[in-house]
Amino acid sequence: MTIGAKPSDFKHHARPNSFEIDLGAIAEFTRRIRNYVGDGVTIFAALKCNAYGFGLLQVARTVLAAGGDALSMVDPANAIELRRSGITAPILVYPGSLATPAAVSDAETFDFVPTLIDLESAEIYSRCATRPLRVAVKVDIGQERLGFPAESAADAIAAIAGLPNLRVHIVNAHPNVPSPPSLDYLNWQFGRFEAMCRRLEALGLAVAIRMIASSQVLSLTQRLILNAVDPGQMFFGPLRAEGDVPWPTARQAFRKLTSRLIHLRHIDRRDFLAQAPFPVYPGMRMGVIPIGSADGMAQLHCGEVLVRGRRAKILGNPSLEHTRLDLSDIPQAQLGDEVVIIGEQETDRITPDAVVAHQRHARIADLAMAIRPSIPRLYVEAD
Repeated sequence: MTIGAKPSDFKHHARPNSFEIDLGAIAEFTRRIRNYVGDGVTIFAALKCNAYGFGLLQVARTVLAAGGDALSMVDPANAIELRRSGITAPILVYPGSLATPAAVSDAETFDFVPTLIDLESAEIYSRCATRPLRVAVKVDIGQERLGFPAESAADAIAAIAGLPNLRVHIVNAHPNVPSPPSLDYLNWQFGRFEAMCRRLEALGLAVAIRMIASSQVLSLTQRLILNAVDPGQMFFGPLRAEGDVPWPTARQAFRKLTSRLIHLRHIDRRDFLAQAPFPVYPGMRMGVIPIGSADGMAQLHCGEVLVRGRRAKILGNPSLEHTRLDLSDIPQAQLGDEVVIIGEQETDRITPDAVVAHQRHARIADLAMAIRPSIPRLYVEAD
């Protein structure tokens, strides 16, 4: 038998789940960031992890159109994808891959700035480059993760700048911001970076871009804004809850996560109640939606959903591709009804902040990253 469905037909037969993303909110936050840092500061939009789960290409285009200057990410494959899609803005690639002849060739071919974190990698880039290549150097000022320690970084940068075919274009650092944050600790890290910059000047090295301010840093202070910044989470809304960034965030990039009722029935069970997958009581009416743990559902709910504008509790744990709901108090619920997991329905709303608090996530960005590729992304265009 031949199945003749066209590719465009599959959306009509797929499970009725969707993740709505508000590109207008992303554009608005980009303008807010621009106003906050000033016109003379280069904004690198840090679009790690598929733009924190919101979609790399769509977010990149939106940010650049709204006033962002450049992009940054960890995976060189993402940079190549953007170039092949027609993005011409500068791209910084953070540490995340090995220095190999192929990596050097990619940096040249697709015109992105690779980040160096050790002299061995710098020597490979220098040896394999066929023309002068702009590079970034990462300095570790407190994260204890990647880069040259601040006190020895200037001499390492000088050594890299002295290698054939390498031009140090960016020097950047990623401060460690614990919870609760400490401005004294942040200022100590900034002091280490400033001392490194003074040492570079003493060595006669002029680096075009100096950057240290991430989303968390910008949410706390403007003092660390140098001539470039690289926020990421700030393009999508608050970091963890309303009020933790210096502008209103009632409108967020995370607009709505929805499914639809595919099954309804009354539960009439009297035996082995202690072994039931959830507490059962007389007259219980259950509904099922076709979204489960394989789609990320276990990390994406606040214990309740919205059906016909009313709250319905989730029964038990999500299974692989299904989640059960208690609809006993919503007798009007019917097959095909929209179920809002995150978002607004009629006069009620389940906010991303509420889900973050229920799930004890570290940040709102964790929500979009938890939504698996099995859930289609639907984009509401920028204003």
